[in-house]
Formats: sequence, structure tokens, C-alpha cells
Amino acid sequence: MIRFLVLLLLTGLCSSPVWAAREPLAEPKLSRELQQLEEGSHPERIYRLRVAALAANYDVYPPEIQGRIVRLQCWAMPAERDGEYRRVVEFADKALQRARERKDGLTEAGLLTCRAFHQQLLGNMKQAKADYEQALQLARNLGDRLQEADILSQRGDMYAYQGKLAEGLQELMEAHRGYEALGLDGKARETLGHIANAYRRMGLYERAEGYFKELEKEYEKEGEEERQISIISQQGVLYSEMGEYARARPLLEQAEQFYRKQQQDGFLAWSQIELATILHYQGKGDQAMAKLQQAEAILLRSSDIDSVTQGHWQLVMGMVLETQGKLSEALASLARAEPIFVKENNQRFLTRLYEVRSRIFESKGQIKEALANLKLYVKTRTAVEKVLMEQRTLQMRFEFDMARKELAHQTLKTKQLLQEAELQQLRERRYWQYLVVSLLLVLMGIAVFYQHRRSRKMHHLAMTDELTGIHNRRQIQKLGEECFQQSRTSGQPFSVLLLDIDHFKLVNDKLGHHIGDSVLVAVASCAEAQLRSLDRIGRNGGEEFLVLLPDTGLDEAIEVAERIRYHVSLLKVDGVPEGHSIHVSIGCAEQSLLDENLGELVQRADAAMYRAKQAGRNRVETGF
Repeated sequence: MIRFLVLLLLTGLCSSPVWAAREPLAEPKLSRELQQLEEGSHPERIYRLRVAALAANYDVYPPEIQGRIVRLQCWAMPAERDGEYRRVVEFADKALQRARERKDGLTEAGLLTCRAFHQQLLGNMKQAKADYEQALQLARNLGDRLQEADILSQRGDMYAYQGKLAEGLQELMEAHRGYEALGLDGKARETLGHIANAYRRMGLYERAEGYFKELEKEYEKEGEEERQISIISQQGVLYSEMGEYARARPLLEQAEQFYRKQQQDGFLAWSQIELATILHYQGKGDQAMAKLQQAEAILLRSSDIDSVTQGHWQLVMGMVLETQGKLSEALASLARAEPIFVKENNQRFLTRLYEVRSRIFESKGQIKEALANLKLYVKTRTAVEKVLMEQRTLQMRFEFDMARKELAHQTLKTKQLLQEAELQQLRERRYWQYLVVSLLLVLMGIAVFYQHRRSRKMHHLAMTDELTGIHNRRQIQKLGEECFQQSRTSGQPFSVLLLDIDHFKLVNDKLGHHIGDSVLVAVASCAEAQLRSLDRIGRNGGEEFLVLLPDTGLDEAIEVAERIRYHVSLLKVDGVPEGHSIHVSIGCAEQSLLDENLGELVQRADAAMYRAKQAGRNRVETGF
């Protein structure tokens, strides 16, 4: 089943082998990729390719990630025609069953939203509404604010399309606020486009135009051509509805060119039908017919293109045929369009259809039929205007309530701020002396603390090798002298190790000094890890290290040296090639009565270390 889902998506996306063959992503890249895709910040083609790359490795990801991928798959499937809408619904049905078996509520909510949207495109509004409601309840119960905003945005746009403009606007505005709160500017802009369309359907053209122009500028600035063209085409529809055909036509022609170039047949046919409508109203019947014929060619080769587009084409064809005097053909076109608009409950198109059909029957002398359609036209238009007026009233009431709540909120907030300011002033007057004294004490404490920290830090820096973090030469020599004198006084044994990194100059010359520094740090850390708490190690100079072993005889010192040599030989340092092993040569020496000072003891260890070098390196030698 899993492989079927993946293959289904990959087959429909026409994705390139490079994307489909990508290796599975590891964290944090995987989470970052999923988040970017869920936030919808990519053009459609790139979005589909990236989802396909994730889906290709579906099996290797854990169930939680698989759920997120399936949700993305549902939205990434091609969806321009009725047949494609049905395939998305079938995909969602199967994926929903698996999500429910796993009790994966987040995935279930996302798939319900995807299925609802495509049911809506198929005209199954009742099923779409039920899916949206169930998805919204799940998202709210799970506290998923992103999915909640997604659902409100989709359902709000559906309500606006159905004519429930005020209710749709409320949900769209709530979704917009949700996206802004989450910092998702792309989704907020997309929802703003839905809000602009709702205002257009409500007849509030000035508001709609303001939003469309703002969005067009933002998309142009962001370089998002596809979204910019979508807004431009909606502006064209707006101007067409306003009767400003000269402004509408170039916008829709620009959209037509883009959709032809992108081979987006559904949008191309839609733009050509809208252009035919404009040309018809401009009295350019022949040009309108040419556009309709271009759209027809697309509809014929794409038989499952969405029914609303087909109905729209039939309606405009009927209008154009009427002006050409082909009345019977016009009536046939209108007859084919009517059941589509009745199913969709598209009162706006039905109003236009009844008006045109009434005129045709009147021209044919069929007065009874003309009167019947005129009555339908008046009845439908009256109902549309009544609903529109009610929706505008509801929207005004909603905006008034929102403004009143905002005013009340601001008033309360201002009152609280004033009360807090008065209380603060009272506290300041009462305790200012205490505050000043406390501040002085704090400043003095900070100064003392800072000075103490600075002294400790300077002391530490003076005694520590900056690169490796172990004792520097000065400190290790000082500690060595102390150990030497203590051993002479107590009679306890004291040994030293002098170790040098083999072929270190080659490391610097061939791999670079930054790799050499890494080797020094690694060797120092490794050697220190092999020592007791009372032992000491310091950097004696360059790649040479001095180890102090109190209460340790020569035999034990040799064991420590061998342990250090062995563990160093196992080191793996980033940047050092696999065949380039790291080794050290170590000289050991135990304090004797003949040693007058630490220098003579170290000199014997140094001589032993050079014998180790001469004997082939990566060895331990003793100095007697």
C-alpha cells in the first residue's frame, strides 16, 4: 500500500529522476524541509518535486514523519480537472483509513482538509462542509494552530463562493490573523487574496481593488510570478464586473500568455472564457468567438476539466451566438450550462443565463417562454441582491463588533497601564532610598566579583597553554620542580615522560597548520585521559609534551607511556586522511640521586625520546 501511494504521486508529478532518487534526509534537514513545505513557501512545481523526493524514501522514515509526508502528498497531486479531483479524493480516502488505524489525529485533520477542498471543487459541498468541520475540531483539540488556520482559510473561501460572504470573511480574517501570529507571511498573503475575492463578490470593489494592488506589488517584489499572475487575473475579473473592460482586458491577456507558456490548460481555458466575455461586452463578437474556440480546443482534449469551467464556456457561447443571430444554437448552449449552475447553486451565472434566454425567446417570438425566463431572471436577481444586502449588513455588523471589541480592549489596556504607572510611581517614591543603596551595593559587588574573576582568569591564562588547554611550559616546569624536591625529601619515586608527535612537520606542511592544531589538541586530550588525578601534563614546546608522574617508578612509568602511545595511535582527527596515522615517540626517566635538578631528569627523558625516534618512532624508550 505504501509503495502504491508513492508511485501514484511520482507518476502524476512528472518529477525528474534527480529529485526522485535523493537519499533520505537526516535531522535537522528533514524537519526544516517538512516545515518549509507545510508553510507553503515554494512555487507549485518546486513544491511537487520536493514532496516527491520525500515520498520516494517514505519507508525509511518513522510513522510521525510518514504522516506529514502523506498530508503533503495529498496537496501536491495535480488538480486541474474533475478526474484529477476524484483521484485526490480517492488518495485521501485510503490514507485516512491508515491514519485512523494509527490514531494519528494530525494526519487525519490534514487529509480531511485536503479531501474537503477537492470535494468542494467537484461540487460536493455537503461532504466538503462535513470534512472541514471534522478537521477543524481535530486541529483545535490537538492545538495545531497552523492546521486550524489552513482549515479556516479553505472553508472561508468556500463559504464566500457559496454566497455566505459575511461568514466566509469572518473565517478568512481569523485565518489571516492566525498566519500572522505564526509569522507565515506567504500563507497570510494567500488568504488576503481570498479576502479580496470575497469583497469583490460582495460588490465592495474599492476594498477588493486595494487588496489586489497591494498583493500584486508584494508578489512582484518577492519574484513570485505565478502568484502575481493569479492576482492580476483576479483584478481583471474585478474590472470586468465593474464594467471597466478596457482595464480588464490587458490583465487577462497577460494571464492568458502566462498560462499558455506554463501549459496550465485549466487556467488557460478559464482566462480565454473571461476574455471572450469582455470582448462580447465590447461588441467584438468575432474575437469573442475566436477565444471561445481556443478554449473549446482545450476542453475537448481535456474531457474531465472541471464542470464549472465547461458551464461557463457554454454560457458565454450562448451569449455570443445570440449576438450573431444563431438563436437555436444559443439556446442549446444555455440548456447545457443550466444544470451545472443549478447543481453548483451558482446564482450569479443563473441570473445571466435567464436574462439571455429571455431575450432569445423574445426574438424568436416565443413570448410565453420569454416571460417565464424573465420571471426566473427577476426572481433570481432579486434573491441574489437580497442575499448580498444581508451579507453586507452582516459584514458591517461584524466589523462594527470587531471595532467595538478592539476599542474596549484598548480602553481596558490603557486603564491598566495607567494604574500600573501610578502604582510604580508610588513604589518609587517610597523606596527610592533603598533602591539607591541597593544599587550601590550591587555595583560594588559586581566590581569586586569582576576583579576577582579577572584575577583568576589572568592567573589561569598565565599557567595554561592557549591551544590545548593543558599546562604551559612555565607552569609544568614549576610543578616539575615541586615534584622533584618533594621526591628528594620524601624518598618516594618520581618519573617523567617526554613525548613528541612523529612527523608533525609533515602534517603542518601537507595538511595545513589548522589540521596540525587539531592534532595537537587531540593528542593532549588523549594523553591526559590516560593519567591519574595526581599526574600532570603540559606542553613543553611545539609538538613536545612533558608528563609528571609522582610516586611512580620506572616500570610503572613505562606502562603509562605504552598506554598513551597505544591510545594516540587509535586517534581519528577530522581532516587527517585515513592512511595517515598519528603516532608519538616517548622517553621515560626516573629520578635518581645523580640528578641535581629537574633539568637533568628531563634531559635523560629527552635522550630516551630521541632514541625512540632513531629506532623507528612510535616507540617507548627509557633513560637510565
